[in-house]
Amino acid sequence: MGCKQCKIFLTKHENYKSNSTIIEQNSISISNNEPRIILSNQITSSNNHKIHRHIKFTTIDSSLLPTLDNLPAELIYYILDQLNTYTIFTSLYNVCNRLNSIIHTYDRYDLNLNSISMSYFHHICSLIHPEQIRSLTLSDGNDNVGLVKFFLKNFHIESFKRLDSLTLVNIDDNEQMIKIFLSITDQLKILSIKNSNEYYNDTVIDILMTSIGKKFLHKIYLDIDKNRFLNSSIIWPDECFLKEIKLIGLCNITLFRNILLYSPNLKKFQAYDIDLDDEWIDDDDENDEIERHQIHPILNASNIISLSLIYARNEMKKIEWLLPQFTQLKYLKYLNIYDFHIESMYESDYSLLDGKRWEKIIYNCNQFEFIFTIHIDDETWNFHHYLITFQTKFWKNNNWNIVFEQYDKILLIYSLPYAHDTHYYDRSRIVFSIPYNPFLLNKSLENVTKLRINMTAVNNLGQQIIGPPRFFNVSHLILDGQWRNQHTVDSIDSLVCLSNITKLIRLERVPTLIFRTFIYRLTNLQSLTLTTFVLDGMNAAILQYLKCLHSLNIVQLDDNYRHFVNVEPFCTMFPQIEHLDIPIDNLDSCQYVIDRLGKFLISIVFRFPINEEEDDDDDDDDDDDDNDDDDKNNELIEWTQNIEQNHHYRIRDGDIYLWF
Repeated sequence: MGCKQCKIFLTKHENYKSNSTIIEQNSISISNNEPRIILSNQITSSNNHKIHRHIKFTTIDSSLLPTLDNLPAELIYYILDQLNTYTIFTSLYNVCNRLNSIIHTYDRYDLNLNSISMSYFHHICSLIHPEQIRSLTLSDGNDNVGLVKFFLKNFHIESFKRLDSLTLVNIDDNEQMIKIFLSITDQLKILSIKNSNEYYNDTVIDILMTSIGKKFLHKIYLDIDKNRFLNSSIIWPDECFLKEIKLIGLCNITLFRNILLYSPNLKKFQAYDIDLDDEWIDDDDENDEIERHQIHPILNASNIISLSLIYARNEMKKIEWLLPQFTQLKYLKYLNIYDFHIESMYESDYSLLDGKRWEKIIYNCNQFEFIFTIHIDDETWNFHHYLITFQTKFWKNNNWNIVFEQYDKILLIYSLPYAHDTHYYDRSRIVFSIPYNPFLLNKSLENVTKLRINMTAVNNLGQQIIGPPRFFNVSHLILDGQWRNQHTVDSIDSLVCLSNITKLIRLERVPTLIFRTFIYRLTNLQSLTLTTFVLDGMNAAILQYLKCLHSLNIVQLDDNYRHFVNVEPFCTMFPQIEHLDIPIDNLDSCQYVIDRLGKFLISIVFRFPINEEEDDDDDDDDDDDDNDDDDKNNELIEWTQNIEQNHHYRIRDGDIYLWF
């Protein structure tokens, strides 16, 4: 008994010992003499004691091997499902005629026209047909100025008969938005709008609300002006079939009531918070003339099974009124977080830390994710009193693990894992409380992909933290404060995996050797934002090493707004940059940048100095300033029209936006 390979090995070993026989494993002989065909497993003796090895190679009919010519179409469709459209048309197209035929009939394309070159845009539009596209992303931001204009000129949205998902990014033009909304087909299922700096007129918003009422539309994501949803006058469609809504901003209670009233199928809702101020009257209001009344309950709240309030600001007493109305709620995300770099702390509500009060309002939930941020303004306050309220049988039975972190006068309490993708690390002293569990510790911050670090608070962390970085999934890094010493780099390395960083923002006023050392360790950096002063102090060889860097944003701080980039050494540093935002002071420098970097450039923003010499008291001077602005714009327009490369341009606020 035993496998055939083992028998062959043993027999072969014995034959080598006797040095008198050989094994022909198959029927094709390869020896020092001419090959000859012999019977399989034939054993021969050699009179001159030379050993000949006889091996048979089994051949397979080539027509039976899987190739692109005979692979089932369903399997090729599955492969295409795993690839993006750019990869399909740049790597697989024109490989063979059959594959071309399948690519032309494949009808599940996700066409993302964000941050692409003009040549690729025209190439893809010439090969793909509207009925093949399931998901479409249109962008008209700084990386693609004029793209939507070209797209609407070549395609009609109503011709995308199989379109399930539509995403609109940074489209400012009201007429373009209206044209797109009016052309949306009835079968659209997902609509996303991302333009937080928009100034849409009332007509655009009215038509948007009408589009939301389409029968098959079941999910919307609206990242527009954050104050839009505080306006109770927004007219929600009388009949809405949405199942999921995500709003970036506070939602007025009146609007929220209408959303639930006219959206009976709604199951999931997300917003910054529900603003109750229009209807809420505090019990401790000292004005006796205010008529006390009970705030009306919310209709259809029982339909909601998932609620996410991701920048919550309501006090506990408002939460205790709001949440019990969602009687079928199974998932709750309640994030009370702050970016201390840009936002001041609200008055702390210690009652948020009472686990027993939370038990009474989330008893139906299967999953509860939360983050509470509390400013400790009472030195005698002890968080251990509240810690035990989250260690009762209720919390243990649900397997909800809670973490308390104290940093000087800031207390952070959150469920595991940390339920937000952004974190601000500003730690000078830490008290950390977590059930001892290595797995929980390693997974506690796995959701964080964007990290802001105050470098004055991370000195010598490399000597304190043992094991893998706490923020091991971070790809977007923002650094504040000054470099203390070389150990700061090691401290950052102990917090994040530097090889995972693809985007870095560092607004440093004075270039330092430490920063040059640090950036050299970011081997996969793709996007960099820095100041003109730091750029002057950079070593060209170091930046040339960052071959993967394709996006660069150069910022002028308030105290150096007249400091511009020296374009000659700059172009040597970044020979393969694709997206560039650069402060510049003359058109000759603009032309030099385009001539040197034009081979790889996709988009560029030239930012010119602002003339701040104004006399508000003299109307004649104001008229002269207007004329000067017109002359400057005319000069910029004339220059952009004479650029040799195929491009589209936009002049805005005295700056030039180009798409190549």
